[in-house]
Amino acid sequence: MKPIYISIEHEVIVDTYLKTVYSSIREIVEEDAKYNDFIDIANIIIDYHNNFSSNRLGNFYDFLLIIPINFSTMVSGFLCGYETKENAAIVKIHRTLIYEFSLRVITELQEIQPEND
Repeated sequence: MKPIYISIEHEVIVDTYLKTVYSSIREIVEEDAKYNDFIDIANIIIDYHNNFSSNRLGNFYDFLLIIPINFSTMVSGFLCGYETKENAAIVKIHRTLIYEFSLRVITELQEIQPEND
């Protein structure tokens, strides 16, 4: 599922973020069924983001931050459930890196200014 974007800058930031998150999760989740579960949850978040935009609920920055805030929470929960004794180290590394990247993306998105149409 593809998110709705408000500008090229928004698209570049969010697409890079999503590709990075998907790639990171794919590296540690070997089972296709588990990875597909992750994608299903991701699509629910993107659908919410898209509907938020089309219904014009909330404000501009609420809309911009839906994906990174919800993805960082989802990733953390998903990886906590996926973590075992055998994969704990790599899972914790990915969880930390994705969280830190999410914070950077949130900061970048907050710098986008609304345009009056």
